Amino acid sequence: MDTLIKEETVVSEVIEEKTPEKKKKSKYWRIAAAVFLITVILALLSFITPFCDWYANNAYIYLCDGLTYMTAYLPFCLGEMMMYLGIAMVIFSVIFLILLIFLRKKPKYRRFCGGYFKTFLMMLLCVLFLYMPMWLIPFRSSVMGEGETGKRTEFTYDEIYALLEYSVNGLNQAAEEIEIAEDGKVLFPTTEETQSLINEALVNISEEFPRMSGFYPTVKPALCSDILERMWIGGYTYPFTMEATHNKYTSPTYQPILDAHELTHHKGYYKENEAEFLSQLALIKSDNPLLRFSAFDQMYGFVWDEYDETTTAIVEDLIAKGELERPDLNDVESVKNYIDKLNQIFKPEPQPSERVYQIADAGYVIAQEIYEEDSHPIDEMPAVNEVIEETADVGWETQGEILQENTYDGVTLLLLQYFDGILY
Repeated sequence: MDTLIKEETVVSEVIEEKTPEKKKKSKYWRIAAAVFLITVILALLSFITPFCDWYANNAYIYLCDGLTYMTAYLPFCLGEMMMYLGIAMVIFSVIFLILLIFLRKKPKYRRFCGGYFKTFLMMLLCVLFLYMPMWLIPFRSSVMGEGETGKRTEFTYDEIYALLEYSVNGLNQAAEEIEIAEDGKVLFPTTEETQSLINEALVNISEEFPRMSGFYPTVKPALCSDILERMWIGGYTYPFTMEATHNKYTSPTYQPILDAHELTHHKGYYKENEAEFLSQLALIKSDNPLLRFSAFDQMYGFVWDEYDETTTAIVEDLIAKGELERPDLNDVESVKNYIDKLNQIFKPEPQPSERVYQIADAGYVIAQEIYEEDSHPIDEMPAVNEVIEETADVGWETQGEILQENTYDGVTLLLLQYFDGILY
């Protein structure tokens, strides 16, 4: 009888010891399930465009400004550090799983793996949850958060030409105002001065676009700038921490529009055409000539592409109708007649001034000097460099498939729509 009582006591003690552990496990999975469920609900809400528009225009700004105040003054980019931590944890996960094959009979190692992977899983769930309100919902709002606008989507040659001429004239005028020393050195403002001017320019368009009001952080140089350079990436915005970074090997003539672009993403305009349009619009209205130069230079590139496509389409249409004959490239007279007819059809194409090229070249030289000051170990690792470039190609293709008409190319349509009734 005593033996039976002792056995019952031992069993009871064992059950009592295991109960807290069971409760702890149960609590973990309840929290994980709750986070996952909320994430799914937010993901489903992202398919409701009117809700996304309301959220992006009215609620997102509070989350954005609140988190920005917490991370803006860190001397490093917290989002970039978290990215590296995530990569490291993935690598360690693979290593720990391989080791588990050989150490599966070790209770301590199994407990360690259990704790590690539960922590990793919870981190992933939290990241996914937070990316819903910080990125996915504003990203899935309509273009500019305006819903169906009914704006024009087709523009004539003359209208595109007017915008092209406007961008070139603005670029040339800005170049005239940028100071060049007697020795030919272009006098660029400091990075700090430029950043302050960019923030001011972005806030100045908040009457038209209220989301552009509020606080702006300093755009931080990316530690992975060497990789970004090889991937043709100018900057990156971390919605999770509300931080913006840029490639530190950027020309001072391009950096203003690049930083403005990333800060526009920061305000919830996560589509590339939105961010590019708003950054150009803000900077061309600035009093600072460098900011205007940067924006008009970018605008000119985009509008010229549209102008070139339009003129090419017109020529092909005329040839198809028999109203224009394709030239014989081996016949000088045929080519001359062809060019003369094109000059009768199209207006003279506006051109950037020599001063524009002088300033652009000066900026390029500065960027090259900064690049050459640093060591670049990847140069000695061609296999790694090839992987980086291939990854970049896949990334750009994937972005194009996701954004479709809302890629960078779509900015010209937004510009044409905005200046409809202003320039033409």
